[in-house]
Amino acid sequence: MGEPVDGGTWRMAELVLNSVIRPIGFTQGGWRHPDATPQRALDLSYYQEYARTSERGLFDGLFVANTPAARSNDWTTLFSPLEPVALLSALAPTTNHIGLIATLSSTFNHPYNVARQIATLDHLSGGRAGVNIVTSGSLDAARNFGYDELPGHDDRYERAHEFLDVLYQLWDSWDTDALIVDKGAGVQSKPDSVRPIGYRGRHFAVHGALDVPRTPQGRPLVFQSGSSAPGRRLAAAYADGVYTAQRTIPEAKAFRDDLHRTQRELGRSGPLVKVLPGLIPIVAGTDAEAHALHDEISALNPPERSVAILEERLKVDLTGVELDEPFPVVRLPPVESLAGERSFHEIVRSHADAGATLRDILRITDSGNGHLRFVGSAERVADEIEQWFTAGAVDGFNINPAITPTGLTDFIDQVIPLLQARGIYKREYPGAGSRAPFS
Repeated sequence: MGEPVDGGTWRMAELVLNSVIRPIGFTQGGWRHPDATPQRALDLSYYQEYARTSERGLFDGLFVANTPAARSNDWTTLFSPLEPVALLSALAPTTNHIGLIATLSSTFNHPYNVARQIATLDHLSGGRAGVNIVTSGSLDAARNFGYDELPGHDDRYERAHEFLDVLYQLWDSWDTDALIVDKGAGVQSKPDSVRPIGYRGRHFAVHGALDVPRTPQGRPLVFQSGSSAPGRRLAAAYADGVYTAQRTIPEAKAFRDDLHRTQRELGRSGPLVKVLPGLIPIVAGTDAEAHALHDEISALNPPERSVAILEERLKVDLTGVELDEPFPVVRLPPVESLAGERSFHEIVRSHADAGATLRDILRITDSGNGHLRFVGSAERVADEIEQWFTAGAVDGFNINPAITPTGLTDFIDQVIPLLQARGIYKREYPGAGSRAPFS
């Protein structure tokens, strides 16, 4: 897979990799593994070490997922126990190159506050801030912000479009050369270089301008998470990258092609949106050892306990279904009736249609995780990453270790050198800031 450069020649594109922080790991039972350190989930030094390790692996971004609600599943209490922007601000001085990406909800935040938070992070980090805008599908989160019910799927995406429009305008409300800071002349900024945006829409009324000067990047990086049609359109209109879940190379390629087609139809010029599915790599010295590790991790999450979690995620009643019976796909609600989680439902449906049992579904999804898993030796995992990348299915991956922190270090020490040797991953950072991979 290549991309055009000056003169019409082509160069090999480089894989984009983000490191996703989750102190309990990305499998339901992974936190119980002897190598896991969930007890450090509130320890700043844990996150500092994780960030430095990610930077050693030359990751493009450090990603903090978040839902503003206490988790109902007691095995995910420490899913994301610290507010993302505050955490990343604390990590900015301990890193030099890696992007710092906070997940924030457009449904439960105001764009003025988010614009100033992320602009501040961009200044504090020397131009490395990003924001992952999500519309949130959690009723518990909705009730934390004064809603009796979760707003409808379409309403949340309509608000998200307006939210991102306001963000862009606020970040552009300062000219690049606005600041002068001339003591002798008594002038801090050029006249008319800081302008109110005067925005009024259905969801927001924002006078502006932003109270934080234009950032080192000009505009911080924007990500979007989701695979639904409204999510794709939102990403096509505004995002630099999209965090998604895809099951096969043909499906991922179709998703990426549709996203880029929509981007051009909307008249948006510039770089194409990067498509970055979540990936749980389980790496060991041999394929057999990796599958044994996978079995060990899976055994930490007893299937009998997991059924209730899967029921909650799917909004389905599995009463009376034995573990080794075919998954009752007829009990699933119609996809078009869902307010969220559509991609996850489609993943479950595809396996169930192929004859998967309830036990199979629990193992495949880890009770509710639709992300890819590449299990095997470092060579096999590198092969699969290269295959997806060179097929044009993805621009890279968000790496979600099954066990933290060892899953991250195993990937960096064993897989990254192979990707570099194949010429698809960088050997050094290109320079200051985090925008280079998205330019």
